[in-house]
Amino acid sequence: SPRASAWHERGWLRNIAANSAYSPFTPPWNLTGWPAMAVPVGTLPSGAPTAVQLVGRPGSEATLLELAERIEALRPWRRTAPLD
Repeated sequence: SPRASAWHERGWLRNIAANSAYSPFTPPWNLTGWPAMAVPVGTLPSGAPTAVQLVGRPGSEATLLELAERIEALRPWRRTAPLD
């Protein structure tokens, strides 16, 4: 996962490159002003996580977050990060 650091002190290209390594399909939408997010929806039979990508019109961040909340309520996300 990306190392925690002062992202605001780095250039935009370096931030996009770092973000694209972990979520390659949302940064191009975000650069155009169209909000996008990858939302976990479960796991494949192999155990690998799977997600759906949501993209909205400019200014629709609240709608996307509400939709992600509804998806999570229907398919709760299993925590995989450490509790530290």
